Amino acid sequence: MNNLDWSILRDFIAVAETGSLSQAARRLRLSQPTLSRRIAALEEQLKAQLFQRTPRGLLLTDAGEQVLAGARRVEEEALAIERQAEAAHQTLTGTVRISVTEGLGSLWLPRKLAAFHASYPGVCVEVLVDNRTVNLIRREADIAIRMFRPEQPDLIAKKAGDLVMGLYASRGYLDRHGRPTKPSDLKDHYHVGFDESMSTHPGVQKLERNFVTERIVHRSSSFVGQLSATLAGIGIGAHDCVLADAEPTLERLLPDVFRHEVEIWLVTHADLRRSARIRAVFDFLSDVIAADRTTLTGGAPVMGNAA
Repeated sequence: MNNLDWSILRDFIAVAETGSLSQAARRLRLSQPTLSRRIAALEEQLKAQLFQRTPRGLLLTDAGEQVLAGARRVEEEALAIERQAEAAHQTLTGTVRISVTEGLGSLWLPRKLAAFHASYPGVCVEVLVDNRTVNLIRREADIAIRMFRPEQPDLIAKKAGDLVMGLYASRGYLDRHGRPTKPSDLKDHYHVGFDESMSTHPGVQKLERNFVTERIVHRSSSFVGQLSATLAGIGIGAHDCVLADAEPTLERLLPDVFRHEVEIWLVTHADLRRSARIRAVFDFLSDVIAADRTTLTGGAPVMGNAA
């Protein structure tokens, strides 16, 4: 048997963890046909069927379970070697991948990066806009901007600031439907809400209890899409103050009652923190978040609790 290629084992792990060729292909940034061929080649090389197709997706066979255990050991060693090599790379050139949520990644962060590129023209910043939590240990990103404190011991985490969300509506909508002056007034208003993927979040459930279910007329999995719907006058929406306050046609509603606060954490792997270009991006992000603390919190000090 020829020696196994680590990259094929990486592909196998992704399929095993997602149970789907399409989801694994998106994670790996491969086409689905390419990934399917690579998995088939691995099965041919090992002379074993690794997956069984079921209505619930791809499930590991007994042989697949055994291969997965070995593949994860190989993965751990390979990633450790990559991180050590990255840490030894001290030139301010190359690519740094940042994982960030959609609102900050699509609208706020690009406006800040021009200053970084002026100082470090040799560094390419790749922004991964994704509301899911990427795996830094597996090098899905070099740095993550997260809204919670990570717990993994191999990661370096720094609280960089705070982010506040509030309720907003367009002036046109408020002129047509009136301006709520107390929380109970929201029962008479239309709401721009989150989609089913966020429906179990305690903060979302608490927010939506203020509206009549029949008046939740628009839902979206996209934070930017929700902001666009609020701007269009569909209803009242909950948005990051740093984004909504920048829109002159939006008004903030009941700010003393509705404010949802989260912490902003910068996270990277301990080994990568010693890389010059990753350290430069990490420190830059820390500085711009600190400098923007007033707009990120909607112009008011953080109270330490959530509405």
